[in-house]
Amino acid sequence: MNWRHYAGRHAMAEFVALEHEGARMLVRAGYEDSARLLVESRSLPATEMLRGGREAHAVVVLPTGERAVVRRYRRGGLMARVNHTRYFGGNRAYDELRATERARAGGVRTARIIAAVENPRTVGYTAMLASLLIPGAEDAAAWLEPADGERRPAMLREAGRQLALMHAAGVAHPDVNLRNLLVTEGEAGVEVWILDFDKAVVHAGPVPVARRVADLRRLARSARKLRVTLGEDGWSALEAGYGPDWPPNLLLT
Repeated sequence: MNWRHYAGRHAMAEFVALEHEGARMLVRAGYEDSARLLVESRSLPATEMLRGGREAHAVVVLPTGERAVVRRYRRGGLMARVNHTRYFGGNRAYDELRATERARAGGVRTARIIAAVENPRTVGYTAMLASLLIPGAEDAAAWLEPADGERRPAMLREAGRQLALMHAAGVAHPDVNLRNLLVTEGEAGVEVWILDFDKAVVHAGPVPVARRVADLRRLARSARKLRVTLGEDGWSALEAGYGPDWPPNLLLT
């Protein structure tokens, strides 16, 4: 799809379309200078690396003084052996931005994206996404391990509430797992953030029940894979937080 046509078709009030050094970007207004530096070689060197997905992501300091996480899209599976970073169809970064902003508009707590970038190549393109770092955040799998008392059910109720808001906003998440849920704690209590809307499906209305079931079962599989025991009480807390739209007869324990 023509890049300008895409930007116009999916226009978002807070974002502007930019081109710089061959890169095509949708940038949150006010971060234009930061976005230009992101695509200039060595302009914003990493200050640290964060674990996530298939490899670590760079953390850079923006001219505003804020810190941002830069995630470069990488292929997985057998394809990665011959083509690690190049894509030939779709608009991976722009689509993730669109899904994330739809979720945010629905009240979901998620990372604040500042730029979605695609770099056309002779064949295909590479892509990256830059989001503001969430201070003090820890992935839910790591957070749950030492958590005890009322903190565990409080966190799971809030996770359920965030997932319900996401589904009500029409966003289906293909990889709901405990490492894509971040947890922060402060004066407001436990807060849960949903990350990584790559390949998310945006529906015209609320997410259909069958797809809600698939997302929630994906979360249960991740708990088993990561050997995080939530128990019947934990899943009950998640369901309570999700509320009346919890899919009927769904058992995750």
